[in-house]
Amino acid sequence: MKHTNGAQATDEHPDAPKVAPRFIRAVNAERSRLEDKRAQLLLKREAAQAELGRIDRAVQATDELLELLAPLLAGNGSESAAAGDGSNAEAEPDGSGPKGGEAHERDTELSR
Repeated sequence: MKHTNGAQATDEHPDAPKVAPRFIRAVNAERSRLEDKRAQLLLKREAAQAELGRIDRAVQATDELLELLAPLLAGNGSESAAAGDGSNAEAEPDGSGPKGGEAHERDTELSR
C-alpha cells in the first residue's frame, strides 16, 4: 500500500517504526545464512534417504540369501553351520563353543 508524504511515495506503512540500515543488513545476512543452512539440511536429508534405500536393498538381498541357505542347512541337519562358516565342529547349538562366543562378542561390538 503506497502512501504519499508530500512529493514522495513510500511502500512503508506510515506508522511503521524506522529501522537502522545496519539492522536491516544484519537481518538480511541472518536470513541468507538460515536459507543456506536449510539448503544444506535438505541435501543431507536426501543423502540420508538414499543411504537408507541402499541399506534396505542390502537387508533385502541378505534376507533372500538366508532364505536360499535355509533349505540347504535344514537338509544337512546341521544347525551349528547356520551360526558360522561350518568349519567349527566343536561349536554348540547355543553358540557357547570356543568360536561361537568370540563371534557373538564381535557382532555385539559391531552393532554398537
